Amino acid sequence: MEKKKDHFRAPVQDTFRRKSPFGQLLDHMGKVNECTLLLGDGLVNYYKGDYKNFSELTKNVSKLEHEADIIKRNLRNHLPNSLFMPVDKGKFLWALREQDKILDHAENLVRMLDMRHTKVPKEVQSIFIDHVKLVVKTVDAMKNAVENIKDLVETSFIKREREQTKELVRKVHKYEWEADQKKYEMTLGIYKLEKKLDPMDVYHLLKISDWVDDIADHAENVADWLRSMIAK
Repeated sequence: MEKKKDHFRAPVQDTFRRKSPFGQLLDHMGKVNECTLLLGDGLVNYYKGDYKNFSELTKNVSKLEHEADIIKRNLRNHLPNSLFMPVDKGKFLWALREQDKILDHAENLVRMLDMRHTKVPKEVQSIFIDHVKLVVKTVDAMKNAVENIKDLVETSFIKREREQTKELVRKVHKYEWEADQKKYEMTLGIYKLEKKLDPMDVYHLLKISDWVDDIADHAENVADWLRSMIAK
C-alpha cells in the first residue's frame, strides 16, 4: 500500500505573512514612525534656532516618504479581493491613506521650513518643543497599536488581545488630546506676540503648529480604525 504523504501545515505566523496585507501595512507603519522620530528631533533643534542640519533632515524625510510610497503602491496593486482578516477593504485602504498622510505632512513641513527659517520666539519655544514631543508620542503609540494587529490575528481576537489593543488605542487618544491642548497654548502664545512679530512670521508659526498637530490627528484616525475593527 502506498504511504500517504504528510501535508506540511505552515504555522499561523507564516500564513499571516504570506496571505495577509497587514505585513506590508506594518512595513509602511515602520517608515512612518522612523520619519516621525527624525522629524521630532529635527524640529526640536529648529525651534531652538539650530538650522545647520535641516537640509539633510529634509532629504532624509523625503527618502523615507518615497520608500513608504513604494510599499503603499505595491500593497494597493496586490491587495486581494478578500482579506485574510474580516476587515472591509475600503476601510483598510483608508487606514493606509491616513498613515500616508502623516508622511505627506512631514515632507511638506520640512520643505517649507527649509525654504524659510522662521525664528521661534523664546516666549513660546518650550511650548513648541512640548507639542512636537507629544505628537511623536501619539504616532509611536499608534505604531504599537498597529503592530498589535499581528497578535490579534494569531489569537483569533481573544479577549485578552482585544483589551490590550484597546489600551494601546486609548494611549493614542490620550496623547492626541494632550497635543491639542498644547497647540491651543501655542496659538494663544503666538497671538500674544502678534504685535512684536513680522506678519509673515506669525503666518509661518501658525502654519507650523497646524501641520505638526495634523500628524497627531491622522495617527488618531488610524487608531479609530483599529477600534472599529475590534468592535466587530
